[in-house]
Amino acid sequence: MSIPLLRLFTAMPFVIAFLIVLPRRIQMRRRARAMLAQHPYAEQTSVYLAFRSGWWTAKQRAMDAKIAEMASAGWTFLRAAEASPLRTIRSWGGGLTLHFIRTDDSDTRLSA
Repeated sequence: MSIPLLRLFTAMPFVIAFLIVLPRRIQMRRRARAMLAQHPYAEQTSVYLAFRSGWWTAKQRAMDAKIAEMASAGWTFLRAAEASPLRTIRSWGGGLTLHFIRTDDSDTRLSA
């Protein structure tokens, strides 16, 4: 097998993963910008979520559980972002920073 074909087959999983993740990230970024434009004076917070597992299904379950927990406290999920490598190195599965906003009636009064 020639070297260029070997490189192609080695790089193909990374290209496929990139093509799957990129549209979701673009959609999440657009949604976050639209929500922030709609509620410019909303209260914002971010939460670091350390993953205990390296499997993507367990990571998704942990992320969904944290979003549901914050939603019960009145927070709306805005976006997820990579956390600092210095912070994620301390957990087995890495981690994310989840950003949330909370709106109330005073938002509409302040922006009017």
